[in-house]
Amino acid sequence: MQRVIVGNGICMITEIRKEAPVFPSVPRRRRLAALFVLMLGVALFNVWLSGQYYRMGYAVSASLEEQRNLKKQQDLLRTEILTLRSPVRIETIAKNDLRMVDPKTERMIRVK
Repeated sequence: MQRVIVGNGICMITEIRKEAPVFPSVPRRRRLAALFVLMLGVALFNVWLSGQYYRMGYAVSASLEEQRNLKKQQDLLRTEILTLRSPVRIETIAKNDLRMVDPKTERMIRVK
């Protein structure tokens, strides 16, 4: 840069040299494209995340329904076990199907 004194202490610049910028300048279109790509990525991630949220909700709902069904089945099986173990049922099977009779006192053997 050259300064030329014109008069009364006033200087005039006659030559301006451009120096390389510290940070390389990126054209405005590239910055806008990069911003658009970034926002598109965030939007797609948000859509994916909400899909995962709903998918997980359906899986939890199906698991809870399966748990309810298994508890009902467990209750039915417990009831069936209690009916199969009842002494009245065992006695009727022994007398009717197996033709067993009540023991007589003379046939009993006492063990000491």
